[in-house]
Amino acid sequence: MSLKSLAEGIILQSIEDLWNENHRNDCITFFTSRDLRLCAELAGMDINDQVELLNMVKKSMRSIRRDRKKNAGRGKGRTPEKEKRARQREKVLSYA
Repeated sequence: MSLKSLAEGIILQSIEDLWNENHRNDCITFFTSRDLRLCAELAGMDINDQVELLNMVKKSMRSIRRDRKKNAGRGKGRTPEKEKRARQREKVLSYA
C-alpha cells in the first residue's frame, strides 16, 4: 500500500466516522489539525481540494446537528418513520 492510498484511506475513514458519535470528536480534531494537511498533501490534494473537503465536512456537520436536534427527545432508535407508525397505532387504538 502506498502512502497516497493510506492518506486517502485516513481521510475517507474520518469522513465516515463523523456519523459515529463515539468517533466524532476525534474526527473534528483531525479535520481542524495539521494532520489533515499532512494527509491531504500525501494524497495529492492541493489547497483548493482541501478547502472543498473542509466545506463538505462543515456542511455534513450541520446536517448531523440538525438530525440530532430533530431526534432530540425521542427514544433511542426512534426514527421519524417509527414515530409515524407509533402515532398511527395510537390513533387506531383510540378508536377501539
